[in-house]
Amino acid sequence: MLRGVFRTKERKIIIAILVIILIISAVFAYMNYKEKNQYVEQTVMAEKYRMEGNYKQAVEAYIKALSMKNSDEELLSIGLAEAYIGVNDYDKALEVLRSCYQNTSGVKIKEKIEDVTSRKTDYEYLQIISRADIYFSNEEYDKAIAEYEKAKLIKSKEVISFQRISEAYIKIGNYNLAREEVLEGLALTQSGELESMLDEVDAYLLRQQYDLVITEAAEYIYQENYEDGIKKYEEAIKLIPKEEQAYSALAATYISVEEYQKAVILLQSALVQVKSDELEGLLDEAFEMITAIKEREKILSELYEAIDEVDTNKIMELLSTDIFKEKIVAESPVYYNPVGEGNLVNGHGLIIYDSEHIYYGGIIERMKKGSGIYFMLSSKIDVQGYYYYQGEWNHDIPNGTGKTVEETTLLNAEGKLTSSTTVTEGIFSNGTENGSMHKYFYTDGKETGNVTYEVKNGKPIAITEDNGLPIPVEEGKPYAIGKFYLEENWAGEYYYVEPITSWGVKTFIRTNN
Repeated sequence: MLRGVFRTKERKIIIAILVIILIISAVFAYMNYKEKNQYVEQTVMAEKYRMEGNYKQAVEAYIKALSMKNSDEELLSIGLAEAYIGVNDYDKALEVLRSCYQNTSGVKIKEKIEDVTSRKTDYEYLQIISRADIYFSNEEYDKAIAEYEKAKLIKSKEVISFQRISEAYIKIGNYNLAREEVLEGLALTQSGELESMLDEVDAYLLRQQYDLVITEAAEYIYQENYEDGIKKYEEAIKLIPKEEQAYSALAATYISVEEYQKAVILLQSALVQVKSDELEGLLDEAFEMITAIKEREKILSELYEAIDEVDTNKIMELLSTDIFKEKIVAESPVYYNPVGEGNLVNGHGLIIYDSEHIYYGGIIERMKKGSGIYFMLSSKIDVQGYYYYQGEWNHDIPNGTGKTVEETTLLNAEGKLTSSTTVTEGIFSNGTENGSMHKYFYTDGKETGNVTYEVKNGKPIAITEDNGLPIPVEEGKPYAIGKFYLEENWAGEYYYVEPITSWGVKTFIRTNN
């Protein structure tokens, strides 16, 4: 009976224990379920934050999930690393991954470490490039170059760093360093873009050399060293045949030294290479100058012949032309002979002093010497006329046998043009009449009288009557110097002059006719 009782008590105890065990198991199961559910929720929340770009919240969620029991360390570490990457904290991301790898040695973690390391490099590279680009856009080229150089240390084979450094050197005008940079990049990358850039840099270097040669040429021209200046301009043209500047500068130089035909040849060839309004204008100018020279040469040649033949009508016609008055006289004094023109020192030629005075004849040491004619237009208003001395010269002054001719043309009382001409022949000494002289008077080309007289140092000498006595004259009144003839017959009159009369070649002595 007692055995039955004990069996009943043991059964109750066992049942109680079983019940307790079941309760505890249920509690543990519930707790595990709850923890697992919380873990899943935390993991999902972390993923959700990360996918939405809420990286700071995602970091907090992943850290909390990792702290939970039985969490998937590899999965959560990868997610946490991505969250850190979202806030650009690559170092923290790598710290998480490396810590996980020490615990798990997982292949996925190892691959992720490699991936993040690569992405960190890309990120740092792009950050440096971004800073460098800002410096570049702000024209702080030295700072930009320094940053691009840092980028090269991270990614040595990226073309963009070499490109931007070269561009910065171009901006500051250091084309040699730009070229060195491109060549360095080409050696590492063999980039087609850098090949094109090398052509660009070479073009800059060529232009730099071109500008330097142009500057040297301009300096030579400024110093009037035209020979070396012209050579430099020609050198520049060979460097860049399609550039306008050297052509225009050289053409302007040719024009300034009156090498107009050379300017034309140059400009015609230049316009084949370069279409330019400036070059066209210079070509027109050169042609105009050549035309003007031909017209000028024609006037001078005709004037030379006319004065040699003492063709007074032709001389006056030529002196009245616009070319003579506006072009030739503007350069006076002008020395000319048919062989060559310039500052005639010795020889036979034409000297144009101004619009009214010219000389033709012998020249020694730039002075009138030997036989020559000095021609001048009338300077009186509303009077047409001319005056010239033709004869011997010495030391730039009339000296020796010669004659003066003066002609004026006026309206007579009937309103018709009439000319009056006076010709004086004899000996001239230092520009004055001296010795036996003879004057002829003409009206409209017909002789109206003549007189022979004696002169001493420009002053006419009074004549005497046949008995040797002076012809009576009141003091201070005109006095007779010779008999007045009509052709060969005495007109029964004497030729009188004022007491103050002094005769000679005009411009060399004050005259009173």
